[in-house]
Amino acid sequence: MTVRLLLILVVVFTGLCSQTVAQTSSMMPKAIIGSHTRVIVSVKDLLQSMAWWTKVGFSPLSRPEDKIDSAITLSDGQVIITLVKTNQPSPVIVYRCDNIKRLKAQLDSLTILTTFDLEGPSYKELRLRSPNSVYLAVRPSTMEDDFKATGALNPVCGNFTEFSTSATKLRDEQNWWLDLGFAPVRGDSVPYPYVNMGDERIEIGIHEDRDIASLAFTYFMPDMEQRIARIKQLGLTPIEEIPTADNRIGNAIFQSPDGQLVYLFDGKQ
Repeated sequence: MTVRLLLILVVVFTGLCSQTVAQTSSMMPKAIIGSHTRVIVSVKDLLQSMAWWTKVGFSPLSRPEDKIDSAITLSDGQVIITLVKTNQPSPVIVYRCDNIKRLKAQLDSLTILTTFDLEGPSYKELRLRSPNSVYLAVRPSTMEDDFKATGALNPVCGNFTEFSTSATKLRDEQNWWLDLGFAPVRGDSVPYPYVNMGDERIEIGIHEDRDIASLAFTYFMPDMEQRIARIKQLGLTPIEEIPTADNRIGNAIFQSPDGQLVYLFDGKQ
């Protein structure tokens, strides 16, 4: 990502986070795919990745299905992730659904492509991919725990604002999320077209033709300069940092050992 592109992103994020949001999470619709539970992140070295995520404010959760050699679930209070030792596409946003057979028929009627795994006469998992390659997995409620974050701020990164992605054609990406039952939260055409789509639990920020290599975790805090400095003291080096208007290092991008992007921006939501 070039400095110019990051500066534009900072301007947009600061602008949208300072706006009064028209719809709160309690007013947002429930997506047709069910309820969001967690994000699966593929890793090569589980312990190395867990050590990295703990440095950016995530703590392990107790989950019977997790195994120290294959999967570990963590949370920062706002986002729940499961690190999985696999080569599958990553990250994957996971949902749980009460009637997955009915959902499959509904997605077929909307001509939304899916792949799937079977479990007896029904589906074990439906997999979806947005036009911009945001990956989702939907599992039956009987097979996917109803993970709920506490809502507490990430002690290191601060306030999680959105999952950020780029789109060559914003309208195509936006319409795909609309079909899933997401609603527009906010958007603008200056300094470039962007829109945030949300359901009752998460928000997807779609930024047209920006250099966002993969789905990024985005945080905002007014004291981000100090937070970035503390992360660097823990031994993590940002892949990009950019000064604020008054020449403070208040914005940075960190990347996990497996390529997951974490954006930290100076400002308030």
